Amino acid sequence: MGDQDAVRRLSPRRWRILSYLAQHGSASTLDVALVCAVSRLTAHRDLVWLNESRLVRRERSAEDRTHTWWYGVTAEGTEVLRHALTASGRPVPLRLGQRSSGVADALLFLPLVEVSRRNSGRCELYQWLATMETSSWLRQHDLAQLRADGYGVWLQDGRCLRFLVHVDRGPTGDVVAEYERPASGLGGLLGGYRRADRLVPVGAVLLIAQDAEREERLRAGLLRGPLPNVVATTTRQLLYRHWPDEQVWQVPGEGGRRRLIEVGS
Repeated sequence: MGDQDAVRRLSPRRWRILSYLAQHGSASTLDVALVCAVSRLTAHRDLVWLNESRLVRRERSAEDRTHTWWYGVTAEGTEVLRHALTASGRPVPLRLGQRSSGVADALLFLPLVEVSRRNSGRCELYQWLATMETSSWLRQHDLAQLRADGYGVWLQDGRCLRFLVHVDRGPTGDVVAEYERPASGLGGLLGGYRRADRLVPVGAVLLIAQDAEREERLRAGLLRGPLPNVVATTTRQLLYRHWPDEQVWQVPGEGGRRRLIEVGS
């Protein structure tokens, strides 16, 4: 189970880092600094300590010119966390320590955490569920047919928006004709909602398209067959250039774009 003395000296913040890596896959020093609300230097020191204690591993790609280290939990780190959760009577998340990094984490979760930090007291990402916990949440609401990449609760200016997010992975299948690429795989993003016999208990469903052309295809499909829930779309490019709480979300049938907190209104 690793160095027992190191385990005994784990601070609350290092427990949080270990838990984050076990449930969200790999992360950079900057990611950890955002999640723990500490400086990059403090996050680096904690990660180096955890790495030297064999609770996390690190690697970087030889092709990455930034030479960024990426950290992930080890088998020893996972077992330490599992033992601590069991001993305290808390549930052990499914596939603890075996998850890959979620696309929605990078596109929405971490940027919203940073927005919350920069605007403390005015807005906050109150809750975030990763993909597996989101699936569990949907099953609890008898919506097991839905597959979402994340669930969140965003607070801003005294208002609250609960949302589900879906990320478009692009064309699906081994062989996709060029003329089929703009629409390939889009139908599966919303198929579960069309089969649902009830309103999904969120204020909005967020769709992140791979590019502007695929976003336009999504919007056209939603105009032809609207969902009971409010749906808003954006693109990866817009989220790379802007913060996700800004006017990057578009509701089908409307001309302009809304801020995140305005989507469900």
